[in-house]
Amino acid sequence: MEPPRFLCSQLVSLTRNCADCPANTIVNLEEIWIQGAILESETPLKSGIEIELRCGGAFFTGRLVDVEPHEFGWRAEVEFSPETPWNPEQFRPDHLLDPTKLG
Repeated sequence: MEPPRFLCSQLVSLTRNCADCPANTIVNLEEIWIQGAILESETPLKSGIEIELRCGGAFFTGRLVDVEPHEFGWRAEVEFSPETPWNPEQFRPDHLLDPTKLG
């Protein structure tokens, strides 16, 4: 059984650990779950690179496992490192929705 995914919307800071990538950018956090997240970016992203996300006082490390370009930018899936899983008690996006609670 997959862990529950939560819909959200919050601007977060993304740092890319890659020699030919701009270091920092602001992205929108669209979904989050214990092991990962979905991001929307106006700046190009590359699959496979190591990243760091800063969300208020919370900090996550991981890598981009899937990146798809679309009309308004790039949509990327992040796989969090086992050392920095998401915990809603440590970081709760401003706009968080549990889709299982919808009628």
